[in-house]
Amino acid sequence: METNPAFNKYMDRYYDYLGHWDSPSKCGLKLVKRQDRKTLAIATEIYRQNPGTAVTEVVDSLATQILKTSGETPDGFIFIEHTPDLGSKLTFYGESFDRVEFEWDGGKFSNPVWTRLTKEQVDRMMEE
Repeated sequence: METNPAFNKYMDRYYDYLGHWDSPSKCGLKLVKRQDRKTLAIATEIYRQNPGTAVTEVVDSLATQILKTSGETPDGFIFIEHTPDLGSKLTFYGESFDRVEFEWDGGKFSNPVWTRLTKEQVDRMMEE
């Protein structure tokens, strides 16, 4: 079972972030500036390469950190959580994409809500 995803269409760099208790953490990241001027952020879980907290466990804090470093505004920011395929026969280890929407309190995101997307939907979102 592959647990160290390679750079690919959905991940072109690593992004260091603060996890639980400010623990150093890392994910894959791809930022796409779309034609509609919104920024699409795809955060990929990288399993063993991540020394800290998993993406899904701190998704609101991670999205806030990416937003602030990208220079985007909350209404121009779209966040996708990506879990790569681990090559297992177990379906819950398959590739998944979720759009995560948040509430914005003026300083940070909170109350995440996940909506499952297909790979094709994400590909279209990258080209809009």
